[in-house]
Amino acid sequence: DPVMLGRLTTAVVLLALALSTSPTASGGDDVRVEGRCSGASDASLRLDAEHGSIRVELRIDTRARSARWRVILLHERQIVFRRSLRTGSSSGTLRLRRTVADWYGSDTIVVRATGARGEACRASATI
Repeated sequence: DPVMLGRLTTAVVLLALALSTSPTASGGDDVRVEGRCSGASDASLRLDAEHGSIRVELRIDTRARSARWRVILLHERQIVFRRSLRTGSSSGTLRLRRTVADWYGSDTIVVRATGARGEACRASATI
């Protein structure tokens, strides 16, 4: 019966799609992206999902030592961190390490940072 064969084919395809995508990030998932900066700085974002949480690591390399940056971390469009941070006095590197909950399905993390001279960096990743 052609109708039954069509329904069976559709069911098999849907089952294969459902099994190929994981609804939550499992242990060992790791995403790394390069951010965009308006000036000479370089930004990178790393997300690591493990055991129901996501470790967020932001790194901004800039020439400005001991410079103040305003950093905002968004998890699914909700602010989970907002604070001013300083780059290292010897390296000029800004680092942020935070842990957020790993929600059901894909999680999108966005980090925005603005330096004292108006330079802005943004990085976004989905895990």
